Amino acid sequence: MLQYIIAFIGIIIFGYFIVIKPTIETYVLFVAYGLCLIDTKILPMEYGLLRFFDVVSIVALILFFKEFINFTSNGKGRIYLILVILFWLFIILGKINSQFPLNNLQFTYQPFTIFIYARFVMLYLEKKKDNLYKFVQAFQLSIIAMVLVVFIQVVVGVQFSYMSGSSSNVFNESTGITRYPGLFLDSQTSGQFLALGSFSFLIFQPNSSTRKKQLYYIAFAFSVLAILLAGSRSALGGWLVGMVIVFFSMSARIKSTIILLAVMLFTTLTLLSPEGGGIFSRTDTISSDFLFRKSIWDETGDIIAQYPILGIGLANFQKYIKMYHQDLYLITEAGGDLYYLNQPENGYLKILVEHGYIGFFIFVILICLPLLSCFKKIYNGYQAKEMIYPVAAILSWGIAFNTVYSLIDYRMLLAVATYICLCIYSSKSTYVWTKNYIN
Repeated sequence: MLQYIIAFIGIIIFGYFIVIKPTIETYVLFVAYGLCLIDTKILPMEYGLLRFFDVVSIVALILFFKEFINFTSNGKGRIYLILVILFWLFIILGKINSQFPLNNLQFTYQPFTIFIYARFVMLYLEKKKDNLYKFVQAFQLSIIAMVLVVFIQVVVGVQFSYMSGSSSNVFNESTGITRYPGLFLDSQTSGQFLALGSFSFLIFQPNSSTRKKQLYYIAFAFSVLAILLAGSRSALGGWLVGMVIVFFSMSARIKSTIILLAVMLFTTLTLLSPEGGGIFSRTDTISSDFLFRKSIWDETGDIIAQYPILGIGLANFQKYIKMYHQDLYLITEAGGDLYYLNQPENGYLKILVEHGYIGFFIFVILICLPLLSCFKKIYNGYQAKEMIYPVAAILSWGIAFNTVYSLIDYRMLLAVATYICLCIYSSKSTYVWTKNYIN
């Protein structure tokens, strides 16, 4: 019930701001500032599971439709529009072709609402150079709020959340360790989100004061600690790979700071990891965890082989295995309830099994095209924090996505879309970067 109240109040507030200042900036900054609450429900699932973000995005599309369809100076904008339309088309075809064409239809409009957001973000960033930092600061405040929720949960318990229901995998009875999900229903998704968000604190205006930079670095450090509290090994692993990218682009002074932070992280990790394995122990051994996941991946591979072109249909995985693969279930530690998997413990396999090879290929292009543009710039000697940090963030998510499908949550989708927009913007920007390293 609380979600509906929050969403209702949020829509009223958005309506007020969009009437006072009917601009694309109002929509973009409102979503960035309100990222924590943007996934709240307007309607329950039986009525279509309409969410807060869907409403404000459709309103923005109606108000600024003329700007939305104006691609005269943006060739890449057309390319992404075509890819999104193709992706959506094959989603519909896969749904029609599936055994459960009416199951979870509410997820079919997500690609378009996310594209509405991405399109308006690009229009906003391209309007004026200073808009980049204004937008990033709004995004950063949302990340700070999400980090604060994790630390509040450490004090008062994981029940501190507006989400209806609670995560089924937050407490390990064998180790006595709690994994803190923040405002997400799953601590792994929370870890991925925090890993993505942490890189935003490394983006600030070049003329920022020393004190302000220190505050950014403190926020960055706390966001990394929140990843540890979420207990997501994949998120931490992805974050470390992203940091490797950042490390080699930095000046010697910043490298020494990163090394110091790494020592502090290792010390914290040691303190939080008792003999039972600590926050990263959810199975007896890592090898047993891998073998469990591999068994799921193997069965998913068999399903993909049966439906290679269009897949089994969007959001049909759980319903499909209930009928044909009833051994793919978990017993929850809290209560011992039986839970059929709604994803194959791998984000890429989830897309592949539900959308087939064609849909998966389009999805990979949507993610990789901006990254390749950035890598091309970097290869040619251009390096800037507006480029390096979004690349590192997307790579960190891409690695963690290998263990869990997290894009069912709008906040994750928006975070990924935000960094993709930053990659596109920085790779085609006319600004000239002459320094080889980021100071």
